[in-house]
Amino acid sequence: MSHSFLLQGSRAQLIGQLVYFDEEIVPFLDQYFPGQDRQRSRVEKRITEYSALLERILADFHTESLNSAVLIGSQLELVYVEDGSTETYTIVFPHQTDPGNNRISFLSPMGLQLLLAQKNETCQLIVPSGELAVMIKDIKYMNRGSMDDELALG
Repeated sequence: MSHSFLLQGSRAQLIGQLVYFDEEIVPFLDQYFPGQDRQRSRVEKRITEYSALLERILADFHTESLNSAVLIGSQLELVYVEDGSTETYTIVFPHQTDPGNNRISFLSPMGLQLLLAQKNETCQLIVPSGELAVMIKDIKYMNRGSMDDELALG
């Protein structure tokens, strides 16, 4: 597959995400956060920030901008600061979650904290056992950002 074909597929997926969140935000939030609580407000704010980032990336679309921040569909390599070990995760929509293959939902506690993070950024992840410092070593958009599993490439 050619590089430009993959890049155009990625662009189409990001546009699809923007349209989806623009048109379906309320039903989406109702499905995962039926109550009008703090968590729903936090997720709605994060999706708004995410949509703004997508608009900026699409306005100046190229490989570097696509891989500059953690998006839904990004594969990221994390380095655990404490021991230097690494782990790779892909951030996906909730229905694409597959923990056995390190595909985590952007709505999960870890996914929400990593969404929008940038390459070489160090994040303090709040986990059940406390806090973990991780550095985002690498980000690659993997064409896993489609709402439709059948359209996801790669």
